[in-house]
Amino acid sequence: MYRIVIMKYIKLILLFSLILTIECKAQQAQVNIDTEIIGTWVSEDDPKIKLVFNSDGQCLEYYDSVLSDTFSYSISNQCEEELDVNTWFLKMIDSEDLDEYCYELYGANYDNNNTLSMRFMGNGKIYVYNKVN
Repeated sequence: MYRIVIMKYIKLILLFSLILTIECKAQQAQVNIDTEIIGTWVSEDDPKIKLVFNSDGQCLEYYDSVLSDTFSYSISNQCEEELDVNTWFLKMIDSEDLDEYCYELYGANYDNNNTLSMRFMGNGKIYVYNKVN
């Protein structure tokens, strides 16, 4: 009797494990992020901060409508020692002093939500921007 109950319990666990395996897919990186990031973005934390990503790999940072910094940027699956094929990283290089900054991109206008979200790899802070038309 106990043997039958144990076998049913094991079958139930195996079935549950199979369902979880099928349902749990690896997160896929946003396919079109390199084109969706292009545009003007305003910070949710401080509306005076604006980033303008151009298609030529240049990002302009404005504070209170005054150009404060210029960066070259690239998007890839690697930034510094971080490497993940299911993640996009934004690497920004300051044009003036060549300092490098890495961000993990969570999404750029994903499903037309007009939001850019990313995490600074240096301290883990999350930045959220809204797209300006």
